[in-house]
Amino acid sequence: EVEVEQYEDIPDGMVALTIPAQTYAVWNHQGANIEIIAAYEKLHNWMEENNYKRLTSTWHLEIFNKWNDPQNIDVMLLDTMQEVK
Repeated sequence: EVEVEQYEDIPDGMVALTIPAQTYAVWNHQGANIEIIAAYEKLHNWMEENNYKRLTSTWHLEIFNKWNDPQNIDVMLLDTMQEVK
């Protein structure tokens, strides 16, 4: 969890964006970028099997650690969720 209290030195042409605190299901995808859809399917299946509901009207994130080669990317897929009781 990372929380920023203030924004400084925002480059020209960029804006600050505040995303509210949320709970995420996370899936790490390493491989071709065209396989991201399958990775999301695995993440969504895991959520359903473990009694979590996707919150489709909230912020979802993709954090890329490696993106130079489209055949070999490394990205964390974060989908907002809540536990179904």
